[in-house]
Amino acid sequence: PHHLHQPTMPELSAIALGLNGGCCFAYAVLFGLMQNKLLQMYGVEADMKTWTKSDAWDVMIQIMRIVGAFEFLMSFIYLHYIGFPEKHQAGLRVGVMQYALLAAVSLYRVALEPTSAKNKAVALKSLIIQGVFLGISVVGMLNAPKPPKRKTA
Repeated sequence: PHHLHQPTMPELSAIALGLNGGCCFAYAVLFGLMQNKLLQMYGVEADMKTWTKSDAWDVMIQIMRIVGAFEFLMSFIYLHYIGFPEKHQAGLRVGVMQYALLAAVSLYRVALEPTSAKNKAVALKSLIIQGVFLGISVVGMLNAPKPPKRKTA
């Protein structure tokens, strides 16, 4: 007797993890290695001659490298979990938290922070990207295979 393919949809959660992993990897490269390109994407012209003299730049470049390291860590987790369907749900729950927190930061800037229209426009672009990945994480999480029931003591 032929059994019909029951779409438990590990496919959808695997795709969601892959997209999250790819997004985080792109940010890891930008924050970790391509700070000037990142700043241009944020609409800031890199004025290295002035900046490199500033203590604030020394701190900021180090913070960007740290963000890059964390984005790489997140990318590794998402991509690593693809091979473990029972971990898809947990991995994407982390994705929901990550993108909800990042979106909250962008939303604060767009809606509440007194800053220039240019800064708000950049934050709005970030908010849209974060919203998309939040949506991807939610859909993936809801369609992830149910993890096996833990034995209760």
